[in-house]
Amino acid sequence: MTITDLWNQFKDVFADLVKYGFPTVAIIVSLLSFKDSRKANKVRDRLNELEEKLKQFALEEKEKARLDETKASIEARIINISKGKYKLKIWNSGKATAYNVNLEIPDEFKGIIYTDKVPYEFLEAGKNFEEHILVHSGTPRKFTIKTTWEDSKGINHLKELILTI
Repeated sequence: MTITDLWNQFKDVFADLVKYGFPTVAIIVSLLSFKDSRKANKVRDRLNELEEKLKQFALEEKEKARLDETKASIEARIINISKGKYKLKIWNSGKATAYNVNLEIPDEFKGIIYTDKVPYEFLEAGKNFEEHILVHSGTPRKFTIKTTWEDSKGINHLKELILTI
């Protein structure tokens, strides 16, 4: 075998390699690349979906906070002033002003709670007022009252509270 024969044989192998081998390798690399890009696209789509959910959640939280800033909430509690003396404290725990604040007291407790100040014309956020309450040995230790108020749009609200002495 001479060098010329070897060279011709090398040229034939190289020509076959260029003709068939490189395209085959290119197709395999293309298929692998396509598969990887599909995986990357799925991950990207999932990431976009999660980002969209996070944005939606943040938007809902901001909307809830905005609504909370426009709400009033009237609370009531019986507080002990001194031995045997109690007051009914009514306050606005919301972030907006409440209008026409009133108490709905069951008939059997009307003689116990004196409502001198209600209906209260408006109660700003964080503000309070007190009503007198007469506690004696026959006074039940737990009862229910309802607080009612209007918001700035004139919508009526009601909250039922259980008070304990």
